[in-house]
Amino acid sequence: MLLVNPNVHVSTGSVFAKWDGVDRGPLGDWRDGRNDLEPAALGIAPAIGDVLGWLAAQRGSGFTRMSGSGATCFAMFDSEGHRDAAAASCPSNWWNLPTFLR
Repeated sequence: MLLVNPNVHVSTGSVFAKWDGVDRGPLGDWRDGRNDLEPAALGIAPAIGDVLGWLAAQRGSGFTRMSGSGATCFAMFDSEGHRDAAAASCPSNWWNLPTFLR
């Protein structure tokens, strides 16, 4: 897994204030998951979309989402090598942390 933040601050309160408040129900299979706060966070910090697009374009990336109310995003990779290559090529003005789930 690679965590990436575009170094922008996103207030949780602001995101919830812009959220449409619609409960879209349980997620079911996590691979089909979503983050209902993402549209609101993108409206506040469009750079989140840049991060999500960049992560999705990296070799070996699979599941890619924004974490919580933003602005940190993550991608799960099919190998540590692909994850590490993405981390090494991450834009220098973005924070990143290669890690793994236990």
